[in-house]
Amino acid sequence: MYDKEVNVPEKFKDSPFFNNRIKGMNFGFLSKRGYYEREDVKKQPALMKETGVNCVTLNLNICQDAYYSTKLYLDFEYSAGEDELIEMANLLHEQGIMVIFKPCMTCFDGQPMCNVAPPETGNQIEGVRVDYRKQWFDSYKKCIVYCARLAEKMRAEAFMTGAELRQVEMLDDYWRDLIKEVRKVYGGAITYEFTFVSRRLFPLTWFKELDFLSYSYYPNACPKDHCADPQNNPDYSKEEMFEFLLEKRQKIRDICSRFYNKPILFTEYGVRSVHGCIQEPYNITFRARYDGEEQANFMAASFDVFKEVPFWMGLCWWKWDETQYRPHYHEDPAGDGGFTISGKPAEKVFKNTEL
Repeated sequence: MYDKEVNVPEKFKDSPFFNNRIKGMNFGFLSKRGYYEREDVKKQPALMKETGVNCVTLNLNICQDAYYSTKLYLDFEYSAGEDELIEMANLLHEQGIMVIFKPCMTCFDGQPMCNVAPPETGNQIEGVRVDYRKQWFDSYKKCIVYCARLAEKMRAEAFMTGAELRQVEMLDDYWRDLIKEVRKVYGGAITYEFTFVSRRLFPLTWFKELDFLSYSYYPNACPKDHCADPQNNPDYSKEEMFEFLLEKRQKIRDICSRFYNKPILFTEYGVRSVHGCIQEPYNITFRARYDGEEQANFMAASFDVFKEVPFWMGLCWWKWDETQYRPHYHEDPAGDGGFTISGKPAEKVFKNTEL
């Protein structure tokens, strides 16, 4: 799958995780305690297998009260329990599905994880210095090391040390120390999920300590001409999307070259089944008509573009399940306008595509 340039860690040279293209799904994002114990949810691994899924990012909410808080914790309502996570990992493994354990930051003030930002040390009053970033990171490290121990119990193939924490990604020494501590308790592959914003802002030299790169990637597949009115975006064929996305091949090669020739997995990649969303695939607010064909064409074009990149491990589609009810996803009786693919044209594309 890889060429000689790609830097796969020696201990994982023969690992199925690094030797099979990943067709994955994000599973359980923002799910509450008890979600993985539900009988309908326990049936999902078998349904994933039927759909061609071979890897899943299994989510756990780690929480803090507000974006500026310095204390992290597991919550009895929002954080899944150890037993249900281990059982779900076993159910996935029974279906031959690999597991990436992904602790996700959940702020109870509604802020996304990219806005988590403990204040910098102040200096207005002479002699008063409070290192809020160190306080935050000390608490974060305790959470992540706990999660790494849990990943080992789950026999997870990979573990994510964080995701989209843009406001603290510049703290290289803290991240190196964190990864060092994680390796003491977890033997699988270690990664971190970054975004296009963070790679532009920071050197991210601590990525050298990772086993592979995880990219939260939502590239547009057409010009952004109608973002204010997606309903009037023209129709784009699979072939037109392919041509538009083609230039992204070299960008992915360049990212991998910058980060020590490590292989890259798109751990978040997707688009909603709403017309015009290929302008901004990450956009959760667009209101337009249901368009399952656009979603399917975006998926098909993406597979065709990136499978020719030797650094590319595959992708985990965003997402398998929706644990929140967003009313505007259900305005068109023709279909659900969310990211999920069950019962939509994209489901057949996913199932029938060979990587």
